[in-house]
Parts: sequence; structure tokens; C-alpha cells
Amino acid sequence: MKLNRPYPAALLQVARKVLWYDAPERTLADIPMFLAHLMVYGSPADVRIVEGYLSAEEFCRALKNAPAGVFTQEAWIRWHGRLGLMPIPSLPNWFPGDLVGREAS
Repeated sequence: MKLNRPYPAALLQVARKVLWYDAPERTLADIPMFLAHLMVYGSPADVRIVEGYLSAEEFCRALKNAPAGVFTQEAWIRWHGRLGLMPIPSLPNWFPGDLVGREAS
């Protein structure tokens, strides 16, 4: 899904909040990354705003293709439950097998 420019002011405001280190226009150009950050850092009011513009399928797609290092365990579990995506998989890892900091068995 791609949002058309000019972006609605409400979405720009949410984008500025959840991905504070980037320009909101650039944030909204990458919907999966925007949604991943929204699901972690957005308030319920922010989520309601975005749900007015993007479908539940977009949220599901963003969760299924989540980048490593964005989601907290709490947000990961909450959003899988909210979207009915069961069973809940492991969080995305930076490294295959997530062996960093652990010895291989």
C-alpha cells in the first residue's frame, strides 16, 4: 500500500511522533516501517488515526514482515493477539539463530 501525497496532517503528526529521527514524509513513504514503529510507540489515539487510512491487512503485513530490533516482546504479543495472528512467532532476530551473546549448543 502506498499513501498519496500530500499526506494528511494527522498522519504527518503521528509519523513525526513514532519515528522522531526522520522526516515524516519519508516515514510515510515506507508504510511497513511506519506501522512497525506505530505498533510499538503509538498511543491508542495514534493507532485510531492511522486505522482511518490503512487497513488491518496492512497492519498484518507489517507485523509478518517486521524488521529486527523494532518490536518489544510486549508489543509483539499484544499486536499478534489483536490481529488474530496465532501462534505467535519469535521476535525477528538480527542474526540467524539469535546466537549472539549465547554459546551454541
